[in-house]
Amino acid sequence: MPRGRFLLLVARDQPVLWWYLTQDFARFKGVEVVLDQRRRQRRQGTGTHQMERREFDRRRQPGIDRELRRRSFVIVARQGVAE
Repeated sequence: MPRGRFLLLVARDQPVLWWYLTQDFARFKGVEVVLDQRRRQRRQGTGTHQMERREFDRRRQPGIDRELRRRSFVIVARQGVAE
């Protein structure tokens, strides 16, 4: 299944909203509606550990997380996806 140009990400605690938006946006080829499957960071220990090797975690984006908590969904434009 080809990926849409836009990703409509729905908060994981909103499965009814996800179902509704999936039905509503089904006719649009450029939109993919998904239920958020990301998890919070597991590392929460207070012990010393090596510095994180990754500079940027593409799955952790504070603006997106904040909007999901506030609105229950967010629309993200995918980069590098042809029309």
